[in-house]
Amino acid sequence: RPPRPGHQGYDGRVMSEPDSIDALAEEGDVALEDGEYETALEIFDEILDRDPEHWGAALGSAECLHMLWRTEEALEAVRALTPPEEEEDDPDRADLEGRILEALGRFEEADRLFAEATRLEAEDYPPAVRLGAEDFRALLDTVLSSLPSVIRQAVIEVPVVVEPKPTREMADREPAINPEVLGLFVGTPVGEKVNAGGGYGDVVLLFQRNLERAGRSREEVSREIKITLFHEYGHYLGFDEEELEHLGLG
Repeated sequence: RPPRPGHQGYDGRVMSEPDSIDALAEEGDVALEDGEYETALEIFDEILDRDPEHWGAALGSAECLHMLWRTEEALEAVRALTPPEEEEDDPDRADLEGRILEALGRFEEADRLFAEATRLEAEDYPPAVRLGAEDFRALLDTVLSSLPSVIRQAVIEVPVVVEPKPTREMADREPAINPEVLGLFVGTPVGEKVNAGGGYGDVVLLFQRNLERAGRSREEVSREIKITLFHEYGHYLGFDEEELEHLGLG
């Protein structure tokens, strides 16, 4: 469990009672941002032990459950924060519930929550750029034609498959992915070629609904598709995360 006040915190510093909750909340936010979801969940739950009404920790805990594929628990947690009917919802809460419902494949319900988050705070939660399957494929084809020849050749060898969202079944095969990833290379990088398993063979998966929410316009979605393809085909070509970051494709 996280340390008690006056003991060392997660980053090794000593925390005093007055600022311990604020310090823990900051550490939890950093861990969540860095993808350390188990650590962040421990921290947020420690805060809630001390202050059960701490809004940021409650939302953070639900978000961690979502990112860890503990989806039903996440939905229960975020719905426990729903305000009474006579009060306005919180846009952060509405957006999170929408994303959790998306992970469950309940897209119509999710879109109603996203619309509510947009109504409440359009600057932070702009409407998603929703595209039909054919329109998204046309946009993808335009992006593919603009890629460098080495990537276009890789596309011939490793096709692109579009899926609405990552699923728990995918995560069971590829534990590093979470419900919000934009794309995923499944297979064996060049130079390590053996008979790759995993159900798909060698493919790059693009997750349409996540990509649609990653941009505020069709042009921004197109750019996100391009960056995601560079990143995932970079994995196929043997680049690790550090090398991709160095190339600006992290």
